[in-house]
Amino acid sequence: MGALSQFRAGVIGAGVFAEANLYPSLSLHFFDDLERAAVCDLDTGRAERLAGKYGWGSIYNDFRKMLDTEKLDAVFVCLGGAHHPEVATAVLERGLPVFLEKPSSIDVEGTRRIAQAAAKAGRIVQVGHQKRHGLAYNRAREIIGDRERFGTVVQIESKMHGFTVFPTFYTCMLEWQCHNLDLVVSFGGDIAEIQSMAFRQTEKTGGLVSLLRFQSGALGTLAWGTYGGPGQFAERIEILGDRGRGVIVTNAREVTCYDEDVGETWAPDWNPISRNQSHVFNGYVGELRHFIDCVREGREPVPSIHDEVKTMDWLARIAGGAGIPLEWAPVSSAL
Repeated sequence: MGALSQFRAGVIGAGVFAEANLYPSLSLHFFDDLERAAVCDLDTGRAERLAGKYGWGSIYNDFRKMLDTEKLDAVFVCLGGAHHPEVATAVLERGLPVFLEKPSSIDVEGTRRIAQAAAKAGRIVQVGHQKRHGLAYNRAREIIGDRERFGTVVQIESKMHGFTVFPTFYTCMLEWQCHNLDLVVSFGGDIAEIQSMAFRQTEKTGGLVSLLRFQSGALGTLAWGTYGGPGQFAERIEILGDRGRGVIVTNAREVTCYDEDVGETWAPDWNPISRNQSHVFNGYVGELRHFIDCVREGREPVPSIHDEVKTMDWLARIAGGAGIPLEWAPVSSAL
C-alpha cells in the first residue's frame, strides 16, 4: 500500500488552550500525513510564534482570507464558544470539514446553527471532547463492549469537581463538566428523563446533583459543582452491568474492572515514549487522529456536531431543572 497523500490543514486560533494541547498534539509523529499549511489569529505575534515552534506555514490575521487563499482539506477551530458559530459556519460554507474545540457554542441555538450549516454543506464537524478518546476511557469501553461477560449497562454513577474561577455556575458546567456529560452519554446512550437540584451557595458557586434515565431504561447520577478542583480526585465514573461486573475510571487515569470475586486495575505505562505522552493518554492525539481519518474515509466522527446538539440541550435542561441561570461569561486565559 502506498503512502497516504498529505492532508492539508489550517488552524484558526492560537490562544492558551490551543498552545497547550492542539499544536503540540498535531506535531507528534501520529500525524506524519499532515501538511501544516496555515495558522490564523488576530494576534499575529502569537500565530507567528506557534507556527514557528510547531512547523506551520503561512500566517494570517483574517480567517476568511486564509480560507480563500489556501487550498485546505479541513480546518481546526479553537476560539471559544462565543465565536465558534460564526467562524465554523463560514468554514462550512466554503465546503471544508471542521474540528471544533468545545464548547461548540455558549447556547443550544449556536450549536444547532453549526449543525444546520454542516448538514447543508454535507461536511462533518467533530467536537473536541478529548476524554472520549482517552486511553483509560477507551479501555473501559472495551470491557463494557464485551456484552457476553459484562452484560447490559444498568447504572452509571459519575462525578466531576469544578473550581471557583469560573465567572458563573453555568460557565463551569459548559466549559468543564460538559466533558463528563459527553462521557456518560457515550456509555449510557441518549437521555430520556432528567431530574436535578442544586445548592447555590452564591450566585456562581455551589453543588449540583442530577438523576438521569437513559432511553435504554438504565439510570445515571451526576454529582457536579464548583468546588474540589481539577486535581487527582476530580473525576470518577462507575458503570455497572447486569452480569455482576463493574468498571471504575478514576480521574481519567486508572481503570478498575471487578466482579463478585476479584478486581483488576489497569493504568498506563508512563515511560517517556510517544504512545504514553500525556497528550496521547488524555485523548487529544486520539481525537485529532480520529477527525482526520473520518474526513479521509467519509464517515461521521464521534462526537459529531449533531451529537453535541443533544448534549447541549441536556446540559441546559440539567441546569434549568436545578434553577441555575443559563448565563455564560468569558473565562480568564489563566485557565
